Amino acid sequence: MRKLLISVVLATTTLVAVPAAAQYRDHRPGYDRRGPDRPAVNNLLRQLDQVDRRIQRSAQRRIISQREAFSLRRESNQIRGRIRVAARNGINRREFAELQIRVNRLERRVRIERRDRDRRPG
Repeated sequence: MRKLLISVVLATTTLVAVPAAAQYRDHRPGYDRRGPDRPAVNNLLRQLDQVDRRIQRSAQRRIISQREAFSLRRESNQIRGRIRVAARNGINRREFAELQIRVNRLERRVRIERRDRDRRPG
């Protein structure tokens, strides 16, 4: 009788604990328990490649000056270097968010430089 009572108590506590643990999981796509997964990082690199192509195309069409293009490429290379350094030990959520913000700022800078029509950095 005592063994039956102990097994019922164990089964009940196990069933109660499983849903409680499941509610704390992060269900955002692209993230696991430690941070962004590899496809999310690849997507960030793909986004950075698109910005690089836009910079190159704008410089070739003389929409932006060579000086502006140089400044934008330097920023792109700095972001790419940060991604490489962070990826060595695994990118955590904070680092990934910071890198995503920097890529978004670079995209915004490219749009601004394309529209300013002065062909000077600034």
